[in-house]
Amino acid sequence: MRRRGRLLIPLAAVLLAALLNGFFLLNAYVPSGSMEPAIPSGSMVLGNRLAYRRSAPEAGDVIFFRRLEAGERRCLVKRVIAVPGQTFALQEGRVYIDGQLLEEDYVERFSGDDYPETFVPEGCYIVLGDNRTESGDSRFWEDPFVRREDILARGMFVYFPKFYRLLRD
Repeated sequence: MRRRGRLLIPLAAVLLAALLNGFFLLNAYVPSGSMEPAIPSGSMVLGNRLAYRRSAPEAGDVIFFRRLEAGERRCLVKRVIAVPGQTFALQEGRVYIDGQLLEEDYVERFSGDDYPETFVPEGCYIVLGDNRTESGDSRFWEDPFVRREDILARGMFVYFPKFYRLLRD
C-alpha cells in the first residue's frame, strides 16, 4: 500500500501539469530571434490559452498562433499590429495604422521596407515580429492575415533563460 501512495503524488502532478498545459496554458520554445528583444532566441515562454475566450486580441498583444508553412502546421509567436477594421501600411519600415504613424518602442531595428495600405477584414489580424530585420511575418506571406480561429494564446512571460514579464500591462 505504501508503494501505491508514493506513486500517486508524482502521477497526480504529471496529470495536473498535462491538464494545465493542454487547456489553460501554452508552453512554447521560441527558437528564432524574430521577437527580440522581447523574446530572446532560445527562450521558453508561457501563454494564456483563456485570454481570448471573452475578448479579442488587441494591438500590441504578443500572440501564439497556428500557421501553415511549407506544408507543415507550425506554432508561431508575433505581435498584433492591426486589428479588424483598421488599415495597415509600411513606409520605409515604419508602421502606419489608419494613416497614423504607430509608436513602437519595442522595436530596436526597423526594416526599411514598404507595404501597401491594406484593410484588415473582420476576424483577421496583421502580425509582425519585433525584430523586423529577422522576422517572417504578415509582410511576406501570400495571405497576410492571421485568422481569429488560429490564435492559440496570449503571451504572458518568458521564464527561461531569465524570468521576466513579456507584455505591457
